[in-house]
Amino acid sequence: MQIGKWKITIKDFVWCTICLIIMLSFLVGILLVNDSGAAAVVSGASTAISIVLSVVAILYTMIEGANSSRLNEGSINKLNSIDARLEEVTQKVAELKSLDSKIKYVVPKLDVAVQKIEESSKENTEIVFDDDVKKAIQDLQIYLKEDIDE
Repeated sequence: MQIGKWKITIKDFVWCTICLIIMLSFLVGILLVNDSGAAAVVSGASTAISIVLSVVAILYTMIEGANSSRLNEGSINKLNSIDARLEEVTQKVAELKSLDSKIKYVVPKLDVAVQKIEESSKENTEIVFDDDVKKAIQDLQIYLKEDIDE
């Protein structure tokens, strides 16, 4: 429900109703009893109000506790999924490091082997490696030199 620019929720309505009941019980206690018994009525009304407010506070705490545990459960699930993904990424990084070290070991030996094959093939007229293969090997060497520099 909306009154002007204020939006009134059911929760606000319930609290307003409780406050009105408290004020009415206080006023009835003062008006219906003569002055000598008014203090006893007010005391009894305040005790009853305290009990009602205690029950409301207990219910509110129970509801908020349930909501909090639901939020905590959702957070735990999200953290577990993030942990699983992080573990996967860590494993992939370890695999990439392993492959990188193998590539760093193999490419220089591959280059030496290509040079030896080219030297021995100069005597033969047939071409053993085409320019694309030579270019790919040179690109790998450049990549490794840049990677080592970093």
